[in-house]
Amino acid sequence: MNSLSFRDDRRPDIRQMLAATFGMAAGLAIFFLLERGVTPRHVFATAIDARIPFIAWSWFVYVGFFPFVIALAGYARPLAFAAFKEAVLIAFVLGVVCFLLFPEAVPRPDVAEIGNAFVRHRLARMWQLDLAANGFPSLHVAVTCLACRMLADRRRLATVTVGLLICTSTLTLKQHTVADVLGGVALAMASALWVERRSLRRRLA
Repeated sequence: MNSLSFRDDRRPDIRQMLAATFGMAAGLAIFFLLERGVTPRHVFATAIDARIPFIAWSWFVYVGFFPFVIALAGYARPLAFAAFKEAVLIAFVLGVVCFLLFPEAVPRPDVAEIGNAFVRHRLARMWQLDLAANGFPSLHVAVTCLACRMLADRRRLATVTVGLLICTSTLTLKQHTVADVLGGVALAMASALWVERRSLRRRLA
């Protein structure tokens, strides 16, 4: 029972791509504002996080999240994309609730340690916008998982591989802790199951 697949004609739906772009931009704006309105009180970093190396160049993989989601949205069937939007909205609302209840401070390394000037400047700029707060759960991970689950049937192995790399980059870039990533995965699963069960009930009604 998975009608969530690529469009048969393989032509990208520009409206869906624009909708995904606008949705992510709006979500980021709300997220950045929320970061500046809360005071982090929790640290979820563990010894496992301390053992994960900081890999600055994984910034390229991390920002690949945006074209990844937009491309999947463009080739998804309309019904699949509609379900994806609903699931992302649920995940976003639940994520905001968690940010308010468990405002997290995410430990980050000093960008001055980065040797490559291009990556150092990009990461410094990103961290000026995206403060070291509100990491739990990771919406970056949640949306990536939802896109892999709900927008792609064909070439799933390649899609899931890219998705795993994006999720891993949140750890190697020190954007998130292991707890944040696990929370993002759980959030995606809960949101997707809710939407898929609602869709099934509608069809059976």
